[in-house]
Amino acid sequence: MMTMRQGERVHWHVAALGDFNNAHTPHWHGNTVLVAGQRTDVLNIAPAQMITADMVPDAPGIWLYHCHISDHMLAGMVARYEVTPR
Repeated sequence: MMTMRQGERVHWHVAALGDFNNAHTPHWHGNTVLVAGQRTDVLNIAPAQMITADMVPDAPGIWLYHCHISDHMLAGMVARYEVTPR
């Protein structure tokens, strides 16, 4: 499980590989990321694209991180990450 500390700056590098059917929508539960000056908890990533999302987690706990595309979730694009208290 990916582990980070509350208030620690974290960089998430997310990528979509493959052909035109491989777009992704990563979603972070419990915390938000900052991309291009906008705060969000879900991204849209086109095929062959990579995005760096910055996070400073403020909510301790064990959280879900997954792709919102149903077929991708069923195929296993689901993980948990932990934010430990300061």
